[in-house]
Amino acid sequence: MSDQLQAKERPDLGAAFISTNKKSPSSYDMSGTIVVDGVKHRFGAYKQKASGKGKMAEGTEFYTFYRVERLEDDGATAADTSFNPSELEA
Repeated sequence: MSDQLQAKERPDLGAAFISTNKKSPSSYDMSGTIVVDGVKHRFGAYKQKASGKGKMAEGTEFYTFYRVERLEDDGATAADTSFNPSELEA
């Protein structure tokens, strides 16, 4: 199968970028855009390490997504749909 034909079968649904030079400690560790059902969304995630008390082995690195915002056609974000768990009441 040619590379061009294979590329047509797998559409580009977005990209995730690992932050290597964060502006501040609270900046996202990973961010980018993803297309869901033809709609482009921007996301932000923080890197974490598993405690070993769940399904993952202790020290396993993973990313938790804290922001997902729909992008308008002009590239601006729509209404803020970000989620910050620290703002939840106990």
